[in-house]
Amino acid sequence: MLRKLADLCKKQVADNGICGRLSSDRFAVMRKRGVKYSEEYFQELITKVNVMVNCSNNVIVKWGIYEITDRTIPVEQMCDRALMAADSIKGQYHKYFTYYDSELRSKLLREQAITEGMELALSGEQFSVFFQPKYSLKDGSLVGAEAIVRWDHPYLGAISPGEFVPLFEKNGFITWMDQFVWNRTCELMKEWKEKDYPMLPISVNVSRADIYRVDLADILLEIVRKKGISPSDLHLEITESAYTEVSTQIINTVAELRDEGFIIEMDDFGSGYSSLNMLNEMKVDTLKLDRQFTQGEMNKVGNEGILKFFVDLAHRMELTVLAEGAETEEQPARLKEMNCDYVQGFYFSRPMSTEEYESLLKQQL
Repeated sequence: MLRKLADLCKKQVADNGICGRLSSDRFAVMRKRGVKYSEEYFQELITKVNVMVNCSNNVIVKWGIYEITDRTIPVEQMCDRALMAADSIKGQYHKYFTYYDSELRSKLLREQAITEGMELALSGEQFSVFFQPKYSLKDGSLVGAEAIVRWDHPYLGAISPGEFVPLFEKNGFITWMDQFVWNRTCELMKEWKEKDYPMLPISVNVSRADIYRVDLADILLEIVRKKGISPSDLHLEITESAYTEVSTQIINTVAELRDEGFIIEMDDFGSGYSSLNMLNEMKVDTLKLDRQFTQGEMNKVGNEGILKFFVDLAHRMELTVLAEGAETEEQPARLKEMNCDYVQGFYFSRPMSTEEYESLLKQQL
């Protein structure tokens, strides 16, 4: 396949430039300007590659393009810029090429600043924990909250978890950040317990990297014991994507956590339908319906079959169901009609600071 790709590069360049293989499956081409690039142009090349190697459209190639504007920079850096552009569209369906430009450069520099600042952020108390309340659809009462991490960067300002969490998952820092959230959440719960506030459970995220740790149960047990709270007060949200690989280790870890008294919530359920089979393999306590899935199904007028099917399925398996993303007055009412148990979303409350959530707890006395 690599030889065929090399032949294709040679044919495309002809006498208008040079080409070569950099490493593994990465090739570089330097050619004169004048070619008009388009998705169709590169789709045609991909088709040629698959025909040449006799594959049924299984080979996908991504192209990154750097237009040379500064001839003083080393050729290696020019190649790096083109490769960074190609890497930026990995996983994007029907996106075959992109240019290295100022926007991409700014994005990469920002990602670099975020990554370089993560350890200092943890030691410098730049991270904080916010809480999004959860409510019962039966009587509208407050039943707990989800802990959400926030980062107030000294130079970049407030950074969304949607931006820094994927970076931390890539470099492994996510495990350290998760432990910060676990410790801080349990510390606050200890304070609220000492103030005789209602001990409503708080759910915390357990990333895919965490769930593969053989000592996960020991780490969590040590935290709750030090803070003097019960394991059942700490709900563990394990995202649906962590279940996509049927792993004996995951099954055993989740079983051990439940045996120790922790409540397991399958987060983002419905985002990929990938974990239905895992419900037969592994016992959890709660299904959290993904926000986009919930809203997408609710927007289908007169057709809530899939959503209600999952709620009914969960109840038959003796699971509770929490729906994320309730943002209108109508949505909780319809979820209640489907016998959904709990709900969270902007209609009830946005994520609130520790002080705001504590005030909410006071109101429950």
